[in-house]
Amino acid sequence: MFDFRRAGALIAATTTTAVVLTAAPFAAAAEADQVTINVANITDFHGRLKESKSKNRDTGELYWKDGDEMGAANVAGIMNYLREQNPNTMVTTSGDNQGGSAFVSFISDDKYTMDFINAIGTDGSAVGNHEFDKGYQDLIDRIVPGTNGKQLGANIFVDGEQPVKPYTIVEKDGVKVALVGTTSNLTPEKSSPANVAGVKFTDSAEQVNIEAKKIKESGEADLVIALIHDPAHTSAPKLDSEYVDFVFGGDDHIKRLELDRDGKVPYAQSHEYGKVVTDIAFTYDKVEKKLVEVDGRQIEASQLEELGITPDAEVEKIVAEADEIASELGQKVVANIGADFKRGSNPEGEPGSNRGTESTANNMLAQSAVAALSAFLDTEIDFGVMNAGGVRADLTKGDVTYEQAGTVQPFGNNIAVAKLSGAAIKEALENQWQTPEAAEKSGRPRLDMGLSDNVSYTYNPNAERGNRILDIKINGESVDPEKDYTVAASTFLLDGGDALINADEVRDRNDVGYNDLQAFVDYLQTGDATVRAGQKDVGVVLPEGGLKAGQKNTIELTSLSYSSAGEAQAKTVTAKVGEASATADVDNAVTDADKGFGEQGRAKVELEIPADVSGEQTLEITTDAGTMVSLPVTVAQADKPAEDDGKDKPAKENGSSDAPIGVILGVIAAVLVLVLPLALAFPIDSVLGPIALLNNNK
Repeated sequence: MFDFRRAGALIAATTTTAVVLTAAPFAAAAEADQVTINVANITDFHGRLKESKSKNRDTGELYWKDGDEMGAANVAGIMNYLREQNPNTMVTTSGDNQGGSAFVSFISDDKYTMDFINAIGTDGSAVGNHEFDKGYQDLIDRIVPGTNGKQLGANIFVDGEQPVKPYTIVEKDGVKVALVGTTSNLTPEKSSPANVAGVKFTDSAEQVNIEAKKIKESGEADLVIALIHDPAHTSAPKLDSEYVDFVFGGDDHIKRLELDRDGKVPYAQSHEYGKVVTDIAFTYDKVEKKLVEVDGRQIEASQLEELGITPDAEVEKIVAEADEIASELGQKVVANIGADFKRGSNPEGEPGSNRGTESTANNMLAQSAVAALSAFLDTEIDFGVMNAGGVRADLTKGDVTYEQAGTVQPFGNNIAVAKLSGAAIKEALENQWQTPEAAEKSGRPRLDMGLSDNVSYTYNPNAERGNRILDIKINGESVDPEKDYTVAASTFLLDGGDALINADEVRDRNDVGYNDLQAFVDYLQTGDATVRAGQKDVGVVLPEGGLKAGQKNTIELTSLSYSSAGEAQAKTVTAKVGEASATADVDNAVTDADKGFGEQGRAKVELEIPADVSGEQTLEITTDAGTMVSLPVTVAQADKPAEDDGKDKPAKENGSSDAPIGVILGVIAAVLVLVLPLALAFPIDSVLGPIALLNNNK
């Protein structure tokens, strides 16, 4: 139905004969006044120039399936196909075409990715946060001219001016379409802050509204389409539907399509890495001067053959040249490793889909930073850290080429050494859990930091942000909040990237110009790269009120296993205080609650602490997969036994207690035994006078 409508619109727009021959002339005239303009979009391409097909495990046959990276030539082929269907087709991107790129593009400074963007006839491209990877000046001096001036950055300000075009206007068949582009609201955090010094970023959606209102009210354009390098589903509700007709989002690498226009701005997002091309058809009535219909689809790899799409020959040449140049250096083997290193996964997701969980790759990169820089400076460094977003690929067992290393560590940051107080380290770890505002913007509630092998910590997953970290160990010793520690980290992190380390707390920084990729290769060549045994961080929830001696204590544990297929899974966990210990099975089932977090591997341990063990103690947690963490705890004293437990008292008749009434009755009975014989010989009041008088006085 979609193709028939578009075909009808195309006929109406390109020939008058069809109008004359129709049986409904007035309807045909109205139809002739309508123009259908198609806008194609990709986002977060990140230099994925080469195609990547799926492989049948049984036969080894390569085939296309949804989610495969189609490659630049096939993406260009889709654009050709769309233009054949409707000459009134525009091409757009929502940013991050380069930066964090595949090696084939990275090694040539993304030159060939820019050539591809030009070859597909891009009409407008939002500036992504990764367009700032080499700094603001690089964006202005290299990327903007390298993409024929198609970069759009309405919310980028320097000295009160917009140095990048805020929008561009493209006319198709008498209809003017404005493309308004903005960079991510998180650019100051996602780019090294030093790279954006002096640059002001306004809110992307608010800036689109400002530009769109100006455009519509001035009559510059009939339609306004936003290209925002922020998630589409969070940006769209902020846009004014009176002035903005559609928004293409980006940044969080998600596929989305919402065409409902009932008082809202419809939106789409084209996933990542050339896996999806979004094709939106806008039907505009030139007489009524209004948008009458929005239709759309998303083309993926499985549809290439079905639609008869063939790779674009010109772009194939671009990719071939890029590949040839990259191969000269890229195929050199730089090391051999004995294990796989993977990124974190969401439930049923691929490695890299979860930046909030511990990963063997992230930890190894942190270890490489401290090891390589320690050797480079010939000095001892306390620990190393790595941000999950900086690890862009897994590393598989066997030979490692320069290309593979560059794909894992593609950003070209330097690693530096600096000092952080224990309090600043705790703050950085607390910042892994994002604020609600940051989580909404990024779609990531947690950003896990990789840590070198000598660091571990425990946390309470149920506590409030800022109060989760229970204890941090470096070389087996609890971190002192007042003490300074030396850290090896990328300049990205030390500058405040990802809002983890507070840049104001960084002191005595020494940036020696040591490139992170080179440092990584140097570390691999030592042969010391090994998968960390067990987890660096474990969630611990103690009983309400804390541990108590003389009873069983239920201790809830999380984050006991890695999240990606093939990685170590703990089967049992043991909790120990003093000589008391207890072991429980680990439940490695994952739930939707694990998405974006690192809580895989749960257990409840029932630890019975002897009555004579109290005060300051150490809780040790170990798993059969190699996890070894500990934290100081205070064990409350056991309840004191009752002072009089009745063990030495004579048996009580009829089970009665030795309450005061029982004592009184016993005394009275004894008195009666003594006085009864006297009562027979003397008047009762003579014998029991005092008692009788007492009774009379009542």
